[in-house]
Amino acid sequence: MRASTVLKGALIAAVAACSDSGSPGGCTTSANQICMVSSTFNQATLNVTVGTKVYWQNGDAVVHSTTSSTIPATAATWDLTIAAGARDSVTFTVAGTHQYFCKFHGTANSGMRGTINVQ
Repeated sequence: MRASTVLKGALIAAVAACSDSGSPGGCTTSANQICMVSSTFNQATLNVTVGTKVYWQNGDAVVHSTTSSTIPATAATWDLTIAAGARDSVTFTVAGTHQYFCKFHGTANSGMRGTINVQ
């Protein structure tokens, strides 16, 4: 029975650690990095030049996405699912305003969303 109690305690601690704590998880914003923290994009608006690789770092304990919501033929399109603590990127080769959102915590019009301005 004692091993069962210890196992239950460990399971409860693990579940608690998987909540959306808002901890930055070591993520630091930069000129080309956006942090996903507390179900927001930290640096919701980023200004870059054509050819810049933009990184999204998930600093939360839950899965997020960065999904393009700008659909004109000249816009970049992407849909990246980023696990807790993971990082992924998109290289922007077309100038313009590129909007995006997290398909798990927002929509193109509300919630977790952002903009990349490429010049």
